[in-house]
Amino acid sequence: MSEKPLLDKVAIVTGASRGIGKGLAISFAEAGADVAISARTIPDLEVTAREIEARGRRALVVHMDAYDYPSVEAVVDKTVEHFGKLDVLVNNAGGSRNVQDGWKGFLEASYEVVDEVFRLHITSPYAAARRAAQAMIKQGTGGVIINISSAFAFYPSTNVQNYSAAKVALNEMTKLWAVELGPHKIRVNSIGPGATRSATLEKILTTTEAEQAAAQNIPLRRLGEPSDMGAMAVFLASDAAEWVSGATIVIAGGARYS
Repeated sequence: MSEKPLLDKVAIVTGASRGIGKGLAISFAEAGADVAISARTIPDLEVTAREIEARGRRALVVHMDAYDYPSVEAVVDKTVEHFGKLDVLVNNAGGSRNVQDGWKGFLEASYEVVDEVFRLHITSPYAAARRAAQAMIKQGTGGVIINISSAFAFYPSTNVQNYSAAKVALNEMTKLWAVELGPHKIRVNSIGPGATRSATLEKILTTTEAEQAAAQNIPLRRLGEPSDMGAMAVFLASDAAEWVSGATIVIAGGARYS
């Protein structure tokens, strides 16, 4: 790939206030893209925006509630209005407002938590991807959609089964969207991170000892970094991946999750 494989492209990264989303946004800026970033926490987004601008690229901060579909669609509309086009969408917003309840097993999790997890990890990305695809089709220049999935979609755990099932569904949608949007020159892929430094992981690994123990369970003996996911997203968004569509790539340092 060239030094700036996304030069003058316009990308959206949802959930870009911190963790993997922030890493994705900065990686895109370093690759030459202007980036629209969205989340619920504006002050954190503004920090990310300054880091994008420090790399010589433009940033657009947009408030988004991932549970509110008009809010999700508005991110795409505002991006196109501000930058004049859209080349890449990264559906990264995730987690759960009820993380601990969301990680209960089948016999314990409430209907409400199951609904919430699927709303956040399936229907919200659906809303963003559809709006983005409509904009890309109207432009007539093609585009790229990247969904951030999880290694748990391939190596499910009973402790996170609602989340795992939602990510399995997202991977299936990735393949279906790739088929439908391919004739419009829109590629759709997903990335499945393993144990990567993020706001969610911080709630689980609360000490240095816990981090070190987790790293020892990974063949490459370290946790994933947001920049690891960013590098793969930049590749998938670039012309180097022009014949890659409908794929889910697991980045987990060789680890399995069960």
